[in-house]
Amino acid sequence: MNILIVNCGSSSQNFRIYQVGQDKEPEILLNGKARNVAMKTHESSCIEYSFADATKSLEMSLPSHRAVAEACLRIFAENTIVIDAIGHRFVHGGKWLTCTTQLTPQSRDLLEKCLPLAPIHNPNSFSVMKVYSEVLPAVRQFMVFDTAFHAGMPDAARQYALPRDLVDEFGFQKYGFHGLSYHYISNRAAKFLGIPLDRVKLIMCHLGTGGSSVAAFANGHSVETSMGYSPLPGLVMSTRCGDLDPEIVLKLVRDGRTPDEIDDLLNNKSGLIGLSGYSSNLSEIIEAAEKGNKRCQLAYDVYANRLKNYIGGYYWQLNGADAIVFTDDVGTHCWQLREKVCGEVENLGVKLDRTANREARADSDQLLSQPGSKVKVLSMPTNEEGIILHEVLQALNIS
Repeated sequence: MNILIVNCGSSSQNFRIYQVGQDKEPEILLNGKARNVAMKTHESSCIEYSFADATKSLEMSLPSHRAVAEACLRIFAENTIVIDAIGHRFVHGGKWLTCTTQLTPQSRDLLEKCLPLAPIHNPNSFSVMKVYSEVLPAVRQFMVFDTAFHAGMPDAARQYALPRDLVDEFGFQKYGFHGLSYHYISNRAAKFLGIPLDRVKLIMCHLGTGGSSVAAFANGHSVETSMGYSPLPGLVMSTRCGDLDPEIVLKLVRDGRTPDEIDDLLNNKSGLIGLSGYSSNLSEIIEAAEKGNKRCQLAYDVYANRLKNYIGGYYWQLNGADAIVFTDDVGTHCWQLREKVCGEVENLGVKLDRTANREARADSDQLLSQPGSKVKVLSMPTNEEGIILHEVLQALNIS
């Protein structure tokens, strides 16, 4: 059978089709990615995919994730690929959905309740799910939730300093995100380092072209993470502000901004695009900064400074770390950022190998630190699709 895995980010959409048999390892039949979906960038939107030993790149307008799904269906049809089941990444399941769930009329209602919790993620995944429901109504679909990985966080990390009745009524707590990526990377890094999963201490930096976060990992589970009740707080992101004094929001409300206007401002018009006024793409920001654009230089500095603050805090929280791991598109491709963050902290036991860092390949696991570095620096491509596939296979009772 062919299982389609769909992974919607805020500005990208990965899609992968696995051929699965009862007595053989899953094989990738088709692998693709849509880039710069609904993005404010100077780069073109495109869909890249590999099938039957051929790779294609199709430049096209991609104003929404729904448009990507519709284009994917055309690609599948052109290559006579039949889909038998679908697994989706769904960022925020709230307090209602805490494990992999099949799409049914009942679960669909719960998914709709979750849409406001991650306003630039959940609606994207929901829109894609609707496209496949409309075109392939008989195909079973499953939702796998990013929030599940962080369920083991201690209460001291999870709870906000709010009245208990509000927390109980609305579920105000830190849920954490990018859990599928952290699930994969924690296992991968532990094996790479030769340290058992329940003993390894990691600071994992999932730095994407849309959303980014950091997680501290120890004793086999998430200890802390930078995102919270929603994917808005934490690091500076492409169009999201990250951490913000809540009094700023109150000031905007008092001055007449509506909740929807503030939502759009903080999620879609802030972050790198807000700071630079030029681009939401970090590589473009760095390139412009190197050519003298002062606003882009400021955006780059603020981005890196916020990341340093979180890594430093988690280093203290863990009482040291075995490794700092960089993953996802920015994490694995941007050697400048890794050098800016890890290049001058030898007193903390981090000795970056600058040559290895600059020459590192983005498509494989890379050791970027010197032999004498107490804390290793790693670059590792993530594989959220593999985790989603595993969950779907379990739901289908296929080992």
